[in-house]
Amino acid sequence: MIEETIKGIMNRLQGYLTLQSGGSVTRGDIAQHESSDGSDLLENIIITLVNVEEENTLKNNYPVRIQNNIAVTEKPVLFLNLYLLFSAKYSNYDEALKHLGLVISFFQANNRLAIGTPNIDVVCTLHNIGFENLNNLWTVLGGKYMPSVIYKVRMLAFQAAPPVGGPAIVEISESEKPN
Repeated sequence: MIEETIKGIMNRLQGYLTLQSGGSVTRGDIAQHESSDGSDLLENIIITLVNVEEENTLKNNYPVRIQNNIAVTEKPVLFLNLYLLFSAKYSNYDEALKHLGLVISFFQANNRLAIGTPNIDVVCTLHNIGFENLNNLWTVLGGKYMPSVIYKVRMLAFQAAPPVGGPAIVEISESEKPN
């Protein structure tokens, strides 16, 4: 589901960039941008998954429901947020800024996306991190900063455990009490 979500965002963004500037988008590990095998990352917007977190506010979902007079128990759904780094790797700095601006414009106009079949609805919001955290992130990723922006893509719902059910108790009868 994570891969499908990132591919869907990449495809939608690619369509937008093609119309606006002819730019291109790829998925990749931005930490590889300095290596010899990272040449395909040049002149692109690169999407890198930098963090996955659980959405704690939706953790209190009730796992038992009644369906056709059967009590069905499910493991609680796991809701995830993805943090995607959009880096503009261009040899010309002005071109990098132009394409980074187009990424921001795309998400300003399309902050809610329906991706895949069946549709996965995600909401994309700009994620601000301070200078110190930005420095730490780029140090971990390889040390050489390039124009970039982070978007929080929320709420992927994961439910892999099959439901378990049994007949619902719909009536309680009183039996004889022993003396």
